[in-house]
Amino acid sequence: MKKQLELAEAKEAAVSYLTHHGMPQEHAGMVADHLIYATLAGHDFAGLSRLQPIAEMLKERGPGGSISTLRETPISALLDGANVNGYVTSVLAMDKAIALAKRSGVGVVGVSNSWFSGMLRYYVERAADADLIGMHAANSTARVAPLGGIDRLLGTNPLAFAFPSLSTPLVIDFSSASMMWGDVLYHQQIGRPLPEGRAVDAQGAPTIDPAAALSGAILAWGGARGSALSMIVQALGILGGSDPVIRDGGGRWGYFFMAIDPELLMPLQDFKKNIQSLQDQVENSRPVPDGAFVRVPGSAATRKVREGRARGWIEVDEPIYSAITRHCV
Repeated sequence: MKKQLELAEAKEAAVSYLTHHGMPQEHAGMVADHLIYATLAGHDFAGLSRLQPIAEMLKERGPGGSISTLRETPISALLDGANVNGYVTSVLAMDKAIALAKRSGVGVVGVSNSWFSGMLRYYVERAADADLIGMHAANSTARVAPLGGIDRLLGTNPLAFAFPSLSTPLVIDFSSASMMWGDVLYHQQIGRPLPEGRAVDAQGAPTIDPAAALSGAILAWGGARGSALSMIVQALGILGGSDPVIRDGGGRWGYFFMAIDPELLMPLQDFKKNIQSLQDQVENSRPVPDGAFVRVPGSAATRKVREGRARGWIEVDEPIYSAITRHCV
């Protein structure tokens, strides 16, 4: 069962839930905007279902303090997230990278001492909207086993890029894990088994039980390549200030952001025309036999967000809605 919510109603419910659990009003509004965007994009596991795990983290870590700049150069900055939620620190960090790139051509920003940051495309899209190339890598709590192992040593470790174009930006966001931790939680919340081949239990046996996967480990996406990519993201997270391996119950997450001005290498309009040409040629290419069409990565989410905002409402699973509004009764 799904419940339909107007966008303003959904934001009000999310902000009310987060402030009830100790998050400052301003931060709660930023997080709510992100969660609604994720739901609009078709990623329910990254939407309002995230409110409950965020509340659990707030109980463990508190709302955080004052975000500050630890180090800055004309092209870089390192931020102390002050234990503030990553949905907030990541917006500030990406915007800082954008500002640096607008002045110097390149902006590189790291964030340490933060946690839980959601969909990476939400941040890099801000760079593309500013006519810049955006890149973001996020290291997180170790919940993924490296290839051939069963111990949780890697985060789900997503990576995202965005490129400005003439129409809609090219935004690519993917995880190096076979399944995001939030997606496992979402399956548990709505009582749905996991797809096969995504996780192992605490003893290393394959499992489709979300609870067993949460006590065991998620597997890397794409075998050796996914495991190697996860190591790359983890290394960039270390550059941003994370612990080498982030254990349950604490530790420093690390985020890496980069914004690049295409004008460093070619005129902006030429670059945007070429990115548009790439998108068009991919979408107009021949599909496999019996296939409907070829799709540019990330384009479905972009279209769904645009259509959802025009529609003005989202749908939320009834168990999720009941859980996040129970405090209002």
